[in-house]
Amino acid sequence: MGNCDEYTALKIGALLHDIGKFVQRVDNQEIKSLKDKSKDKYGNIKHQSIGAVFIEEYYKNLGISEEIKNLVIELIKNHHNNNIKTDLVGILRLADWLSSAEREEIEEFKSEAGSKKEDQRLLSIFELIRLEEKDRDIIDKKLSEIYNNGGKYGLQPLAINSHTIFPYKSPNPSYEQLYEAFKNELTNNKIDNFKKLYQLVQKYFWCVPSATNWKKYGGYLPDISLYDHLKTTCAIACCLYQIYKGNVESDAVLTDEMLKELLERLPLDKNGLYDPKLNKSWEKYTLFSLIHGDISGIQKFIFKISSKHAAKSLKGRSFYLDFLTEIFAKWICKELNLPITNILFYGGGHFYILSYKITEEKIEEFEKRINDLLYGMFNTDLYLTIAKVDIKPSEFLSQATSNFSYKWKEVADETITKKLKRFGYKIHEIFEVYNEGIAEKCKICGREITDTEYYLPYQDEKIKICKYCASFVELTNFLKECQKSKEIDFSKFKKKSIKSIEIPDLIKISDIPAIRSIIKGINEKGRKIEGLGITFGDGDYFLTKYNLPKNVIDKEDNKIKEEGALEIPYKIWSIAFPIKDGEIIDFDELAEKSTGTKKIAILKMDVDNLGSIFTEGLGDRASISRLSTLSSMLTLFFTGYIPHLINKKYSENIYLVYSGGDDTLIVGSWNKIWELAKEIRKEFKKFVCYNPEITLSAGVMIINPKFEFRKAVDMAEKELEAGKHNVIYENEDEKEKMDKNAITIFECPMNWDLEVFYDRDLWEKMKLLKDIGVLPEIYDKVLLSNEEIALNFNEDNLEKEFDRAIKKVGRKRLLHITQIVADRLGKIVKKEGENVVLNIPYYWRTLYYLRRNYSDSEEYVAFLKKYLKNKVLTFIKDDNKNLKIEFNDLKVSAKIVELKNRQER
Repeated sequence: MGNCDEYTALKIGALLHDIGKFVQRVDNQEIKSLKDKSKDKYGNIKHQSIGAVFIEEYYKNLGISEEIKNLVIELIKNHHNNNIKTDLVGILRLADWLSSAEREEIEEFKSEAGSKKEDQRLLSIFELIRLEEKDRDIIDKKLSEIYNNGGKYGLQPLAINSHTIFPYKSPNPSYEQLYEAFKNELTNNKIDNFKKLYQLVQKYFWCVPSATNWKKYGGYLPDISLYDHLKTTCAIACCLYQIYKGNVESDAVLTDEMLKELLERLPLDKNGLYDPKLNKSWEKYTLFSLIHGDISGIQKFIFKISSKHAAKSLKGRSFYLDFLTEIFAKWICKELNLPITNILFYGGGHFYILSYKITEEKIEEFEKRINDLLYGMFNTDLYLTIAKVDIKPSEFLSQATSNFSYKWKEVADETITKKLKRFGYKIHEIFEVYNEGIAEKCKICGREITDTEYYLPYQDEKIKICKYCASFVELTNFLKECQKSKEIDFSKFKKKSIKSIEIPDLIKISDIPAIRSIIKGINEKGRKIEGLGITFGDGDYFLTKYNLPKNVIDKEDNKIKEEGALEIPYKIWSIAFPIKDGEIIDFDELAEKSTGTKKIAILKMDVDNLGSIFTEGLGDRASISRLSTLSSMLTLFFTGYIPHLINKKYSENIYLVYSGGDDTLIVGSWNKIWELAKEIRKEFKKFVCYNPEITLSAGVMIINPKFEFRKAVDMAEKELEAGKHNVIYENEDEKEKMDKNAITIFECPMNWDLEVFYDRDLWEKMKLLKDIGVLPEIYDKVLLSNEEIALNFNEDNLEKEFDRAIKKVGRKRLLHITQIVADRLGKIVKKEGENVVLNIPYYWRTLYYLRRNYSDSEEYVAFLKKYLKNKVLTFIKDDNKNLKIEFNDLKVSAKIVELKNRQER
């Protein structure tokens, strides 16, 4: 696997250094035999010894060559040897400490009996997020209660389905079953490069806790996966190796004397927090850099299209940006001679890379090289800003002053500052005229066509487009075929779908102009710009072929045996198209498939307070491994689960534009978009263990399919922003506020919990959190005290009532009555300062209006009387004097039902 050298051995040894923890917890005859060998050879059954024995048995299956086998085994066997503080073992020991961040290693198994199985399951990291320090302090005092009642992951290979990646209170605890699957993979799949080995670790150790000694020996909960600990240990070790050997351009050095100094003692106090007095060398040396990349212009770039041709290139555009983010992150790692483990996160146009300390000049070199290419292709539409902050060993440790989450925020802030000066180095070139006054323009993006002609077959027309829009059409077609075949093959040729001179009849993805220019560079019209020189199939960064998540069919009964199974090598990409007769359904047809009015809708969703969740949510315990676990899990939901959900239940009506990082944009038949928005929110809350601090907001815009798409997306964005500014409770005296956590449609924001629908599991979890004393007070005060109104009167229930009433009352009368009741409610209940004023005469007048005007259908509008009464009673409760609700659930539900029942030719 790769070059047979000590760096390869260190990479593999670091990635597998704790494999013995997994093996150690398995109880079967084979492992008992391995433990006997460990006793005979090393005199113990500690995880490092068992790990070494396991590698001796299976090194060929793991793709480890004979030349480095012994060195890998030595690294694994000695990574807790306090007598070795230098060279590769010293590097691995230090990396292990930095990754763990909060604990000295305590051997889990003092005897063969070990810990209880129920204490060896991975607790969801989402159970521990709190945005206020006082609430985090409470968490620290309730560890057993949180673990016993919290969401944990079943021990099963990674797959994209709710049964696998969602947490449950009492999931499958069988290490034996997971081990059997792991061994079958080793036997049947050839692990012959580092990328495959890395995916093997991810697939089987994502659900295995890194440490399970919390109950017996103290320490924090088992919320860090073994996969994330191994990944970050490998990343740190590779950084240390490069400056130890002096192989790279860095102003940091690492010597054996420095290693001895740093490994003299892990400077943690009895609570697992950093104490600088215990080892001052951890403040002395600056060894690392955290690099952040951020692509600007994403929205403008993706939606620089006309609605008529949007479906043919929209996904290609969004995919291209995801692809660029991955390519740029991996290219930087390759240039720094660091493996893919050093990419801590990429998605949504961002990436974070852990590096050895590098110079600002190196960052500028990377930025200029990439942006020269982007400018040559897209002028000023796209720009990659890259920034870095330097990190000391002490800043990996658990502490309140400057832990890893602070550095995460610091580098993000640095990027924001640098973005204000983007293209500064090309300022003179930018102000030169780059158009040539050519009248012919691309029919998709509007750019002047100065290159080889490209034609897009659209129905019976021949539409002339530029070569980059042609690229995105071809990419969309590639992805369409990938969705069908469940694989991505960068070496596979396909017949082109666009008439052009430059593109050959049979093409690979790398032949597409927008990708070819990035790889090979630009050489046209006197301009020569060097490409990044990426090679698909190098085994370390880019493979030739990947498998997409797919359903496994039982051969006997032809039923789905497993949903979203991952076969190494795999890619989790957000691909979901509505397909008919082999072609992507366009927006006009999606509108025709709608119920009632023939329109489409655009849905934008993203996680609220994501920056605070990363920088404050974990408090002092925000280690690199925890941040890696947090980002890995969010990526699984947005990049993996949302496409899975769409393909499973909404495949004929929904077009997924993008989903990754922490946000998503989806277009489709309007009524299905409305259903999907609610379902994504329900699934997201379940995924994050119903943590009240982790929410998402959404905006929905219903439009005619011929309406200008980019404007419609802007309008959906405004609806999303309205949701994020929606305040349902504010107490200025106590400095309390509850906002966001809302969906907006028809310019009517609604709080998900109090106004949209009643999710029984969510409310039960909040009660449980209150019972064990870890529910932040504001959620008890605002939500739990109003559970009854949320249960009986919400948009979801009101839709059902209106659906029953419309058949008797009529569509126009229904909208009229709703508007009257909503308007009068605003006059019945008013706030004057801190007091709520109830206009009783107006209240009775509204009831009289309903009885007088709808006596012929009184039973169908009776729910409005109940709604009126209960909403009024809710607001006059003393506890609710600071509650702010606009009765939008009534307005929205009536409008939704009216649209569903509208008859259009």
